[in-house]
Amino acid sequence: MDQPAVTRYTTDTERANIAGIELNPDDVAHVMDLVSKGLVGAAAMHEAAVQEDMALSAKVIVQLTRGGIAGADGGVEELTAAEEITGTVRASKIFLDPNKAPATDS
Repeated sequence: MDQPAVTRYTTDTERANIAGIELNPDDVAHVMDLVSKGLVGAAAMHEAAVQEDMALSAKVIVQLTRGGIAGADGGVEELTAAEEITGTVRASKIFLDPNKAPATDS
């Protein structure tokens, strides 16, 4: 992706006219797919646990950065915003042969 042209921050008057921001739905879907794959990859480390049903604590940090903003000193700045999201993901193991699943404390 090409580097965006250097721009500036909005003025107070311009900012008062902004109702929000719209994210490209295709880009959001792509990022959510990456998050989903990351969850599956991280959960794979818990396969060694004896429990069949698990409640895994999840923490996802979303960080968006926009470069190419003209700074007050004449330099170029980046604007970064981050949001930390936490939740629980319930997981259960899938066995090739359920009859050979280990005994649990259930």
